[in-house]
Amino acid sequence: MRKIKMFMELFSYSSIIQTISRISISPNPEQSSCRAREYRGRDRDCIVCGQTTRIAHLGIEVCRACAVFYRRAKRGNVFVCRSSTGQCLFGKGLNCKRCRLDRLVHLLGRAEPLKKAKGMVKASSPSVDSPFTKPKFDLPLLDRVKTHYNTMCFTRLSSELNSRSNPPHPLEINLEKGPFFPADFAALIRSVRMMITAALEFGNTTFPEFADLSDSEKWTLATTFFYRFRVFEGCSRANKYFPEKPDIYFVSYATYCRFPLDEEFLSTAPPGADVAGAVAFWKKSPMTDYLLSARELIARVKSSAEEFIVVVVLMFWTYGDMSISENIIRIGEKYRGLIEKELHAYYRDELKLDNYAARMGELMMIIQTFEKTRDLKEQFEVMRLFNIMTDDNFVYQLQKDLVIPKS
Repeated sequence: MRKIKMFMELFSYSSIIQTISRISISPNPEQSSCRAREYRGRDRDCIVCGQTTRIAHLGIEVCRACAVFYRRAKRGNVFVCRSSTGQCLFGKGLNCKRCRLDRLVHLLGRAEPLKKAKGMVKASSPSVDSPFTKPKFDLPLLDRVKTHYNTMCFTRLSSELNSRSNPPHPLEINLEKGPFFPADFAALIRSVRMMITAALEFGNTTFPEFADLSDSEKWTLATTFFYRFRVFEGCSRANKYFPEKPDIYFVSYATYCRFPLDEEFLSTAPPGADVAGAVAFWKKSPMTDYLLSARELIARVKSSAEEFIVVVVLMFWTYGDMSISENIIRIGEKYRGLIEKELHAYYRDELKLDNYAARMGELMMIIQTFEKTRDLKEQFEVMRLFNIMTDDNFVYQLQKDLVIPKS
C-alpha cells in the first residue's frame, strides 16, 4: 500500500508539471498577435540597401524604395554595374542599380520555395506584381539571361561609341536606336576586345558555375561562344535594321558593313597592307554567300525575343566534340536542359501550341548553321597573308586560341 501511495503521488506531481508546461508553451492568440504587431512595427535594416524600414516588402525584409525599384526594373530597364565587377557591396551607400537588381532577384529566388512551403503563395492567386512585371508563367532562366544579355549589349554599345573620335552625347546612346555607324577595320579590332570582355562578364553574372571555372576554361567557352554568336547576332540585327539590304551585316554592336568588304572598310588597315589583294579575295570568298544564306535563314525562321535568348544559351553551352572537363559537360547539360524546359513552357503556355517539334527543329538548324569556326580561322589566315592581320594583332591571336571541334 505504501508503494502504491508513493506511485500515485509521483504520477500526480508529473501530471501537474506537464500541465504547467503545456500552459506555459501553448500560444496565446492575443499574445501572438501582439508580438507579431510589435515585430512588424520594429525598425530593421533593408537587406539590400541598408535603409531603415518597418515593413517587409516583396515577402522579404526589403524597404519600400527597393520594392518600387524592383517593379520598375522588371519592365525591361537595362543597368550597367558602376564598378564593372558585378560585386558592389550591399548595405548603406549602395549606389549601383545593376547590383541592386541582381541582389533583389537573388533574394526573391531564394525566398520563393519558403513562401510556397508556408502557403504564402497560392497557385490560384494572381501575383502581386501581375500583370505588369511577371508573365503568367515562370521562365526564371530566360528572364535572367535576357536581363544580362541586355546589359552585355549596352556595355558593348556604349564602349564602342565612346571610343570613337567624335562620340555621341550620352543621352543619345540607346540600345534600339544606337546610333549605328559604318564600320572600318580599326573599329572592328577594338570592338572584338570589348565583346570578349563583355562575354566573360556575361558568363560570370548569368551562370554562377561559370565564375568558378579556371581561367583557361572560361577563355575557351567565351571565345568559342564569341565566334558563333557574333555572326548569328550580326545577321539577326541586320535583318531588323536593314531588311531590304541583304548584303549588310553588323560586325559589332555599333557598326555595320557591306559584304564583300571594300577599300573603304580596309582604309584603316595597318601600313603595308595589300588592300587591293584583300578586296579581290573577299569578292570570291565563300563567306559572303554564307552570310547571305544565314540572313535568309534567320528571316525565314523569324525567331521571337524568347527564342533568340534560347539560342544564346544553347550557343554558350554547346561545344561539339571539343576536349573539355566533365564538370563543364555537367554544367552544360544542366543549362541546356533548363532552357529547353522553359522553351517548352513558352510554346505551351504563352503561344498555346500543341505541336511545336518542327519549330524547335528550326532553332536547332540555326545553331548548326553558325558552326563555322573552322572557316573563320581560314579567313583570318588569309588576311594575315595580305598583311591585314599582323602576328601581334589581338583578333589574329584570338583566332589562334580558338578551339575547333573535332570533325
